[in-house]
Amino acid sequence: MPLIPYHIQRRRRRHLNKNPPQGSIAQPKVNVSLELRPSPLYQGYGTHFIDLWIGTPSQRQTVIVDTGSGITAIPCQDCINCGAEYHIDSYFLEDSSESFEDISCDKCLIIGCSSSSNCKIEVSYQEGSSWIAHEVSDIVYLGEAIETPFDHPSKDSFRLRFGCQTSLTGLFKTQLADGIMGMDLSSSSFWKQAYVNDATPNQSFSLCFSRQSEANTKSSNAGVMTMGGSDLRLHNTIMVYADQPNTGGYFKVYIVKIFLRSGGGELVASKNNTNVEQINIDEEILNKGDIMLDSGTTNTYLTTLLSRPFSAAWKKITGDDWKENRSVHLTREQLLDMPTILFQLRGWEKGFQDDLAEGLAASISPNSSDDILVAMPATHYMEYSKSKEKYFSRIYFGEGDGGVLGANFMMGHDILFDVDKEELALRKVHASIQQLLKLRHSVQKFR
Repeated sequence: MPLIPYHIQRRRRRHLNKNPPQGSIAQPKVNVSLELRPSPLYQGYGTHFIDLWIGTPSQRQTVIVDTGSGITAIPCQDCINCGAEYHIDSYFLEDSSESFEDISCDKCLIIGCSSSSNCKIEVSYQEGSSWIAHEVSDIVYLGEAIETPFDHPSKDSFRLRFGCQTSLTGLFKTQLADGIMGMDLSSSSFWKQAYVNDATPNQSFSLCFSRQSEANTKSSNAGVMTMGGSDLRLHNTIMVYADQPNTGGYFKVYIVKIFLRSGGGELVASKNNTNVEQINIDEEILNKGDIMLDSGTTNTYLTTLLSRPFSAAWKKITGDDWKENRSVHLTREQLLDMPTILFQLRGWEKGFQDDLAEGLAASISPNSSDDILVAMPATHYMEYSKSKEKYFSRIYFGEGDGGVLGANFMMGHDILFDVDKEELALRKVHASIQQLLKLRHSVQKFR
């Protein structure tokens, strides 16, 4: 079950109070580091979360990494009935932190001052979920592969403005993670505040998602987040680049074409690339509205106008009918043999691609040498339900315009979000990172 479906994400953003901030993003500098440091990601109910240590002494809070929003928020000590029985950690105890600060009304960064004389933040959802918080600040640093805090603040620590939640309902109450970390293009996002406070060397970060069979409170490792760039120890292939226009506040891509490839496979380069069926849809229709890359959304959602041509291509390549929301019994072998969806993304216009890179579109689209391909195998767009002992599709064609490439699209790739260069850099590898965080997955980079 998705934690934050895309249509709810869209409605949430429309309901968020957009009063202009009155304060400045600049904060007093704490500790300076110009090193890249990978932090482990863990698997929630369809999304990935990270440990965030907050306060003095440090208290751990787990937060969903969400490139589709710009506010970090966690339940605080005065939060009433806020899901402590579901979350991994207890509420954040601000009274126990020596470095905790409430933000006065004349210094709001995230949202303008409210009638209650504080920086009140309210986020609501069409299906009924909501949360209320007030803006605060404290010293934070990202977790490492340990269960206990450092004796002293990490060299990568900085003072973060975030939402101290006092009320929440719906999905935010029942999720596994405690809160959320906003990672979009806004000035209040986690990475932006880290950069302004010299806690990360540049305006970029990477997300490398793997997938575990199930989520639980023991927090199985499921990837890596690297602030300030991408850890090259994860990579063993040539990087490819997709265009990333920094407009509208979110990370976006342009889909040129979509293909179905018979025989499955996780790699872009495959002997099965000779048996590829292009989905018959005009790229202008496909990209009407923004196509967002959103790590906080579990599934992938595309235009309703893609439904019929996708079904036709599926029928042609498999002989079977495609059914959205399909539930089927499959053996592991049958799952792996299902078609791989290949997304052709527009290449980075300000740079060049290495002709030897395996992620280029030229292998199936000869006139698109600078475009790149991203492979989405059935193991990513189909999800197994233990209770029903069936697989369900997690790609949907119901958007009136625009769409989102969610966590299941990002799975198995290292994606570098490079704001300075307006790139998303993609890389698909088979690198063992056992020495790094005792994980194992493939890597790609968007720039």
